Parts: sequence; structure tokens; C-alpha cells
Amino acid sequence: MSSTLNNTLNRTEQREAEILDAAMNMFAEEGYHAVSTRKIAKRAGVSEGTLFNYFGAKHELMSGLLRAIYAELTENAQAVFRDISDTRARLDALALNHITVMSRDNALFMRLIQSYMNVDISGYTEIRQSVLHELNISYAWVFDFAVKEGMQRGEVREDINISALRDLFFGGLEYGSRSLFLHDAFDQCEERVASLVDPLWQSMRRDADPRAPENASKLDAVCERLESVATQLEKLPT
Repeated sequence: MSSTLNNTLNRTEQREAEILDAAMNMFAEEGYHAVSTRKIAKRAGVSEGTLFNYFGAKHELMSGLLRAIYAELTENAQAVFRDISDTRARLDALALNHITVMSRDNALFMRLIQSYMNVDISGYTEIRQSVLHELNISYAWVFDFAVKEGMQRGEVREDINISALRDLFFGGLEYGSRSLFLHDAFDQCEERVASLVDPLWQSMRRDADPRAPENASKLDAVCERLESVATQLEKLPT
């Protein structure tokens, strides 16, 4: 690829990023409905025609912002899988990544979601057709991948319902990020993540399954102790 083409691509990517940045700030400051593409173009230092070369409508700017957020989430998740192998540690890192990104610009993100729901779909009945649903589906693999690899390594039970646990994982993190924002408690982020992940992990870890071979001896020992106590009670005078 020639240096001229490289420079052109770099300028194109930079211009697109500048337009998205301008849109993000203006949506946060004034709200989605109060901002026109003309205002966004002026803030980005381009003409409205140039803006439309990159984004055909204001709605596409919204989708672009949402895609950027999820791209960051996914890129960070890939780094987690490269650097961490232990399943519990992976879940902690994935949760911290999610809640940190969502909480960092939470006021903006919540406004984006609200505006998107109002503009892009008619209530929740059409959510499966939305870009937001598409992004959620494409991002959900990070939890499934961590859990399935954990199963292969014998760290996670094989009889768990991954879909249900995924809902609990991301649902808890979404609510947790909003709670941190509402209570201005971002300094408690790591503690909150640990509190959210731990009960989930306790329910899915391999040694939590009483049928697991490593727990069979423990269960037998408990049964033997109960039988011994029962025998002693039978010998007591009535």
C-alpha cells in the first residue's frame, strides 16, 4: 500500500473519529433531539455535506458511537484472554473491563441507549432488529468463551446453563454500573465487581457440583458421620 493511500486512510479515519467525538459531546451536553447534524458538523470543523459523506443521518452517528463502545469492550476482552488463563480471574477481569467502560461515560451511555430506543425501535417488540441487539449478541461470546474453556480445563461444571448465567453476569454488571454512577461510587468498582462475580462463580465452579469425583469422598465422609451419629443415638436409653 502506497504512503499516499496510507495517509488518505489515516485522514479519513481521523475525520470520522472527530465527527463521532463531536456528536458524543453534543449529545451529552444538549441531548440527542436538540442537536442537529449542522451543529455537529460545525463542532467537528467540517461542512454538513462532509458529515453526510461519513454518516448518512444523525441516527447513524448514534449507531457509530454504540459500535465504538462495544469495539473497546471486545478489544479489551481479547487482551484478557491473551494474558489470563484462570477462569475465575478471567471472569473478574472481564467484569471489571465491562463495568469500567460502561461507568466511565455512564451518563452519556445511558442517554445514548435511551435516545436509541426512542429513535430506532418502537418499544421493545422490535429490539431484535436493532443495532444495539446486534452488538450485544456479538459481544456475548466473551462470557461463553471463558466458561467453555473453563469446562475444558475442568474448572467449570459441564451441566450449567450458560445462557442463564450469561444473563446473570451481564445483567448484574449493567445494574452495577448504573448503581456506581447514581451513588458516585466509582472508587468501589473493583469491590463491586468481586461481589457480583463471586456468587456466580460459586455456583458454576467444578467443585461446587456434589456429583464431581473430587467431591464424592467428601460427600461419603459426611454420610458416614451422619450414620455414626444415628447409630449412637439409637443406643441411648429411652
